[in-house]
Amino acid sequence: MEKTYCDFMDEISTDELYEGLLGYGLFTEKLPPVFTAVPFYNYCETLSEPFECGGSDYIVYRTMRNIGTPRFLGIPNPINYQSLCAVLRDSWDEIREHFKNQTSGQGYKVSRIHIRKKRGTKAIFEMNYKNWHLDGNPDLDLLCRDNATSRILVKADISDCFPGIYTHSIPWALCGKIRAKENRNNKSEWHNKIDIKCSKMRNGETHGLHIGPHTSNLISEIILTVVDKRLFDKGYRYIRNIDDYDCYVEDEVTAKRFLCDLEEELQKFDLTQNRKKTMIVKLPIEREKNWKNELRKLKLVTKGEVLDYEQVNMFIDTALKLSKENNDFAIMNYAIKTLKGMKIKENTKIVVWKRVMHIAVLYPYLLHIIEDHVVKPYQIGQNELKDFADRIFNEAIAVNDYESISYAIYFAIKYDFELNQLDKNYANFIKYIEESPDCIMLTMSWVYFMKKNHMNRTATQVKPFNRLAAKLEKENMDKYWLFCYEVLPKSKLLGKWHNLKEASVSFIRDDVWGVQYKGIE
Repeated sequence: MEKTYCDFMDEISTDELYEGLLGYGLFTEKLPPVFTAVPFYNYCETLSEPFECGGSDYIVYRTMRNIGTPRFLGIPNPINYQSLCAVLRDSWDEIREHFKNQTSGQGYKVSRIHIRKKRGTKAIFEMNYKNWHLDGNPDLDLLCRDNATSRILVKADISDCFPGIYTHSIPWALCGKIRAKENRNNKSEWHNKIDIKCSKMRNGETHGLHIGPHTSNLISEIILTVVDKRLFDKGYRYIRNIDDYDCYVEDEVTAKRFLCDLEEELQKFDLTQNRKKTMIVKLPIEREKNWKNELRKLKLVTKGEVLDYEQVNMFIDTALKLSKENNDFAIMNYAIKTLKGMKIKENTKIVVWKRVMHIAVLYPYLLHIIEDHVVKPYQIGQNELKDFADRIFNEAIAVNDYESISYAIYFAIKYDFELNQLDKNYANFIKYIEESPDCIMLTMSWVYFMKKNHMNRTATQVKPFNRLAAKLEKENMDKYWLFCYEVLPKSKLLGKWHNLKEASVSFIRDDVWGVQYKGIE
């Protein structure tokens, strides 16, 4: 049975919202799977009052997108993040009422990607969640409605959606712009509290939400559901995936009018359209993307068939060709996941993992899926994985690709082998990280040498990290908080950081320190 937007929101209790956002929504899923905020959440549950603090800087994490350009994610100071999560929890009844007012009466769920309660996890957000049984499939119904036939599909996009959100516009959405401005100095208003907490997470800046933390996905919906209602009430019928719009209209005049009205409604919240991504497409069009159809035309297997050498090579070749032609390595991502679910001859599996791992070295966007979709299913041996990690590292260090360096180190940590660059060229590497201090790379490197030296914080290979952490703590603790907090002893930490350390809170998963390579898990 299909659910309404409000049904999804009503399923989440205030406590579940708080735990989902704080315990499972601080760290972006793009990071190597080493970090956790669950112990921090458990500690916060012991507090009688939420944290109070001033504005803070944040960790910047550069990740590669499927189109080959970087995206800059934010990992906020956890103390300020907890404060925001607490305000959202305390305001959850009002926020749900806001969503009800903006979405009730709509015959289908306009927004397709949002927080929700899920089975098997306490996390409440996932980018690629799809369940047509619960969410419906409204775009089919939008092709023909009200005795009219849609002839045009309008595709639009918000320019820099999260970074472009003006925190003062959150109260505008929640209580109206006039009332919000009249009461903007009343810090006790719940909607002003959300504004203030968002601003504090960016060192007092009023423009921009972090990309990555799940709070940003909830807060953006507060604003964009208002835009949805205004456009829906004007008669437009469309679906929205975060900041991407697919609107179905009868003619080009209506298409152009939709774009003008969308621009007007977005501007009311200081947001703008991304004109480079705007398209007016004549219907009908294929239900699936052309590249998916091309891959499916290969008819890889019939029921019960096992893939052979030629079939596998042809599939990978086609996916690679389409990825390059479309400048979109999400296509290769899809192909890798598709192959994982197929039966492949044992002597052909080596073709899959060798080719895929070579492609991943050249296109680091794929690194975050390699463990679950290649290393584990194809039971990659330790020597082969070491060679892969060394190649990643060598390619990445030449171009300061800190994300790839971090993943190479992750594989070494997780599967218990040494990286050539870290061990044979230790002095050069230490000099490199001192000159190019990236917080996640620093933290991963420290974990690597700590584990190698049996958790001895005074070991020769660990000492440079102690000195660097002490230096960065004085210069900008917030920008390097994860590294500084984990490396420094509690005697070197002040205030709330000291209290966290005294309570033995760590943001590194316990199993990271003890797991040894077992070939397959």
